[in-house]
Amino acid sequence: MFCQNCGIEIDSNLNYCSNCGAAFAPSQGVYQNAPTNLVGFSPKINDPAFKAYKNKSKAWSFIFALILAVIAIIAFPIYGNASKEIEWPNSLYYGMGIGGMFVIIALLQTIKRGIDKTWDGVIKYKDAYRRKESSNTGHAVFHTFYVLKIKKDFGGTKKHKWRDTPGPYSYYNIGDRVRHHKGFYFYEKYDKSRDTHIMCAACMTFNDINATVCEKCKCPLLK
Repeated sequence: MFCQNCGIEIDSNLNYCSNCGAAFAPSQGVYQNAPTNLVGFSPKINDPAFKAYKNKSKAWSFIFALILAVIAIIAFPIYGNASKEIEWPNSLYYGMGIGGMFVIIALLQTIKRGIDKTWDGVIKYKDAYRRKESSNTGHAVFHTFYVLKIKKDFGGTKKHKWRDTPGPYSYYNIGDRVRHHKGFYFYEKYDKSRDTHIMCAACMTFNDINATVCEKCKCPLLK
């Protein structure tokens, strides 16, 4: 269990936070002095909607991988026969190999999410810069890179980098305390009181700060 007032992990058998002293009711999982503003990590991450979303995402990941696998198994023999570049049954073996690769990638992603952990940290670095690179045509092109670094409370740094598309880069500021929730790519802000929009933990869609559920996936917004 996590204290909604200060965000630290606490023993679920206690009736107060050992860090900040906030009182709560363990049997109900509801804080007696829960803040009514937008400061604090939300307990809504335990809502069944998030578990259902993760299960659905896992299922669609495997379905998509299987579709790609079937396409590869069918397409390679057809291409090999039409182009005469790959003889039968080697073309089938190539297709099976590529198809198997798609399934393995989906499996590895599922395993990675399964061993993921919840952790807290602070945004320590944020920067955007342009860099010149050579294109396939030999002409120089400029790309904008967005870099975000999060220092974990228990050691280590998590780095995110986007090219040309900033993603959630602009949502965070240096000094923001954040929480990474197990199984999601999202970071919840501890203090959302100055925000006009809030990002959905599941699909990472931005919603109006006054909304209670995500407009896109209908999962509760963490506030």
